[in-house]
Amino acid sequence: MKITVNSDEFKAWHEVGHATVCLHLGGDVESIEFLESDARGFAVAHCCDVMPNMERSVACGGFAAEFYLLNGGYADWSDKQAISAIVFSNAWSDRVDFAGRVVTQKNDLTKEEDEEFMRHATKFVAPIFDLYFSRMQDVVSELLVARKINGARVKELLQLQISVEAERQNSPMFEGDLPRLAESRLSHGRSD
Repeated sequence: MKITVNSDEFKAWHEVGHATVCLHLGGDVESIEFLESDARGFAVAHCCDVMPNMERSVACGGFAAEFYLLNGGYADWSDKQAISAIVFSNAWSDRVDFAGRVVTQKNDLTKEEDEEFMRHATKFVAPIFDLYFSRMQDVVSELLVARKINGARVKELLQLQISVEAERQNSPMFEGDLPRLAESRLSHGRSD
C-alpha cells in the first residue's frame, strides 16, 4: 500500500528525515512529535547540536525524505504537478532555513535558491536514507502510534552508528563525499 501524500504518515516521514540527517551528521535530536494543537496536523523534529556546516543538510532532510518516498514508489505519485506543489509547500520553512536569509513577500526565494535546495536535497541528502530506510520505517510506525518519541528512542530505533564515512561527511566540505552515495544508489537502480 502506498503512502498518501500529506497524510500523517507522510508528515512523519518528513520529520524523521530531518532527525535522521541530523543524527547521521553528528547532531542530536530531543524529540519528534505531532503538534496536536495544530489544526493542520503538523509534526516537528526538535534537532539540536546542529553545527553550522550541517544546517543546510538538516534543513533539506524533510524534503529529501519526501523525494525518497516518491522516487522509490512508496508514495502515490499519480498527479505529479499537484504532488510537486504539495511537497514544495511542505518544505517552505526548510527552504527559508536553507537559504539562510530573511524572506518576505517583496524578497521571495529566487528560482536559483529553490533549485539549489532541491539539488542538495536530492543529490546529497536523500542518499543518506539508503543507510537507514528500514529503521526509519520503525521510527515512523512508532511515531504514528505514540505521537511523540524522545530522542533517545529515535536513536535506539535508528541503531545509529556514526561511521568514519559519516564523520568525513560532517566536515565543512562533506558534499564531496556524498556523490559516491548518490552514484552507488543510482548504480543499484533503486531508491529504497
